[in-house]
Amino acid sequence: MQVRNDLIMSELVPFSLKEGETFFATIKEKLSNDEAIVTVKGQDVLVRFQGEIPKEDKIVVRIIGIKDHVLQVQAVPKTAETNDAAAGLFPAGELEKAEQILLAQGIRLSKEEKAILRRFFEKAKGTLNEKLETVQALANKKLEVTESHLWAIHEALHGESFGEVLTQLADHLALLLRLQSSMENSLQASVGNGLQTSAENNLQILEENNRDFGGNGTKVFRSQAETDLMEEQRAPQKDHISASVETAEGQQTEWPYWNEEWMQAFPAPAKNMIVKTITEKLSQAALDFKKLQIEMNKKLENAAFLLNNGQTSARQQAKQFVEAVIHTLDRAILQGEFMLFTDMKTEKQMLQASAKLAEAKQLLTEGKQSDALKVVNEVKNLLGGLRFQPADVKVKHFVSAFHLNEDEPEAVPQQLLPQLARTLKFPLGEEISARNTFEQFRQLGFYHEKDVFHALLSKQPVSEPLNIKALLLKLSKGEPSMIVQQAEHALANMTGQQLLSKFDASNHMQTMFYQVPVLLHDQIETVHIYLNSRNDGGKLDWQNCSLYFLLDTEKYGKIGILLQALERDLTVTIKTDSAKLTEALKALTETTKENLEEIGYNVKGITFAKMNNKEEQKTVAETMKTNERNSGKGYDWKV
Repeated sequence: MQVRNDLIMSELVPFSLKEGETFFATIKEKLSNDEAIVTVKGQDVLVRFQGEIPKEDKIVVRIIGIKDHVLQVQAVPKTAETNDAAAGLFPAGELEKAEQILLAQGIRLSKEEKAILRRFFEKAKGTLNEKLETVQALANKKLEVTESHLWAIHEALHGESFGEVLTQLADHLALLLRLQSSMENSLQASVGNGLQTSAENNLQILEENNRDFGGNGTKVFRSQAETDLMEEQRAPQKDHISASVETAEGQQTEWPYWNEEWMQAFPAPAKNMIVKTITEKLSQAALDFKKLQIEMNKKLENAAFLLNNGQTSARQQAKQFVEAVIHTLDRAILQGEFMLFTDMKTEKQMLQASAKLAEAKQLLTEGKQSDALKVVNEVKNLLGGLRFQPADVKVKHFVSAFHLNEDEPEAVPQQLLPQLARTLKFPLGEEISARNTFEQFRQLGFYHEKDVFHALLSKQPVSEPLNIKALLLKLSKGEPSMIVQQAEHALANMTGQQLLSKFDASNHMQTMFYQVPVLLHDQIETVHIYLNSRNDGGKLDWQNCSLYFLLDTEKYGKIGILLQALERDLTVTIKTDSAKLTEALKALTETTKENLEEIGYNVKGITFAKMNNKEEQKTVAETMKTNERNSGKGYDWKV
């Protein structure tokens, strides 16, 4: 029976093994002629051997597949090479290759760094080629050779997908919460019936399970004294609630969202707080939007004045004003709080303005002052005609994430699951835009460190950013447990993505890699994003870039979307083996083309192609390389 309990626990451990991979194992217990529990890197796994189980305890096995959720393995005869590997001695040639990769990027290893590299090759999962790819990625980003950097990048590139890691963590958190709720109900029933002995037994079981699942000491029951105290605290709140109801009712006629169905779901005191907060935010957003318009209009008038003079000497000064407005626009789109509420039409018009000003900047570079002046005046009229208009769906989205109990924060497990649901699923009816995509990245925690830094610099009271990474960091600080391990696993994956997406101002070409979890049909899937872009004065050049999205779905198989832009001329290639999906997407090509042209691209074509797994592997590998070879424009386009 103990064996089966161990087995159940082993199935819950995140463990990444690939078909064809060879690894060393110790036979812990033989269950039959062909089944055994083996220990691999400290974890117990049930395996089924092809043929009889070897007599030796320490063996080398190769994975040949998975059947009925059981690993199918084949014993591999030991050779001199495998014996050396078993002793932790990897071929010296592979380590030399890794050192040469680093040296090519100007990274010379100290004795300590060589030891770190050797340990990585000895202990990391995966093939030697995968480990070399990890070293290459680290070298491309010119990162310091540390254990944390190597392991994080390796996890992001060759570990389980971010979506799978979050799914496993969410499943165990849900199981923990169900267990706590069940035990709390059982305990309350036992106390109510005067079964003190049963209550003590339930408490002991609960404490044992909490240790197993590693909650941060989450308290799941209250003493009678605590219950009495809470009742005393609730009593004086009744008068406050009544007053809040009266205040809220008085504002019904003033707030346009009062009668919306989604608003009716909140209790009256909460409605009052929401109305007050949202009204203040919308009022401030309107003021900020107006200030932005005045600031940009002034700069564009200065640019137009200089260009009207027709003097060549004024061209550079006018160009600086144009660049300043582009910077202001881009910053407003991604950081302005009013963009959390404004409608999609306004956001598209702001993107259009930024694209047109980029065109004016290029015209000035080419010496075409009159053409640039015409574009500047067009943009000035476009921006001057904008009006701040809150979108109902965005107000609803903001309200849905409203925190009503900030003085009584929930335990981390209770926070993480709803935060995941809010982050991974776009609200129904809301269009996907630049700003809400950026906000999704922020809510995931890819900008966590930056947000914490800005919060410390601001003069406002510092409040910890609420995002997935922040919650994972809290989870990882609990007592050693399965949930803590999974939180650390997810953090390593995120850190690896952040390292692989680090902007390097010294490189002419920039590469980025993200795994974005999305909720599809109530399952967490992962969209892999690979980006190649030219360095345009310290930022990504959206006019000259390649962007590749890869999604592996259960229904349609792999789907790839490749966008390649060269001087704003854009080609789109959609890769899929599903004829049904191809037909469905073809019907959307015209709409897609219009949407892309609205934000400044010249769409040259949208084509469909078959998915080729070998080509996709090459595509992914090429994306992670920083290619500096010269072409006519000074950059070479490869995805």
